[in-house]
Amino acid sequence: MKRFKFRYKETIVTILSESEEFFEVAVEAILEARSEIEEYILLHPEFLTSYEPIDCHGGEIVSRMCKAAKIAKVGPMASVAGTIAGFAVERMVDAGAEIAIVDNGGDIAIHTNQEILVGIYPTEFAFKVPPVDFLAICTSSGKIGHSVSFGHADAATVISKDSSVADALATALGNEIGDFGKEELEKTVSDFYNKYSDYIEGVFVVKNDLIAYAGSNPKIVIAKGNEDLITKG
Repeated sequence: MKRFKFRYKETIVTILSESEEFFEVAVEAILEARSEIEEYILLHPEFLTSYEPIDCHGGEIVSRMCKAAKIAKVGPMASVAGTIAGFAVERMVDAGAEIAIVDNGGDIAIHTNQEILVGIYPTEFAFKVPPVDFLAICTSSGKIGHSVSFGHADAATVISKDSSVADALATALGNEIGDFGKEELEKTVSDFYNKYSDYIEGVFVVKNDLIAYAGSNPKIVIAKGNEDLITKG
């Protein structure tokens, strides 16, 4: 498995695969997705600025984002990173990649023929992800990163087989994490999972020294993290 870095405008990604050939496929897909989004924004500026779902009539990428936004009841840009990551992984798999992992600023799409660890920043925990055809692990934070969140979570993570939905719902989940204690955190996480269980596999939230989770998450293990591997600007 080889690790590659790519940055273009706001998009900062880490790409893992078995060869540079598939890295190049991923980059092409990322640029294609960004081009569609940028062209749509020029014609429909509200697509960029809305914090609520809007009606969209665009191409494949825009349509995925708007569908996810309606499910999560957030703006379409809440799913941009996960959508781009998922699209790139799909293209890599179509090109023959057996390992195709795209980490777009903490929103991760995964296709792998071997077990991998996905760290949960800023904790010492990690998901042990078994070989899987496709899985998305997307995270929102009210304390870390440049994405907009109205909550207080260190990390609000959603696991789904749809990367657009995972990203949009991670934003929605993060928005619901208030400045409250253990019981209310556990209830909020449980209620959120039950509400969206048709769309997601599981949820995992870190808030200060508290952790809450629900659903069928990958196995959680202790893992020594390396901040140099974190995809960030």
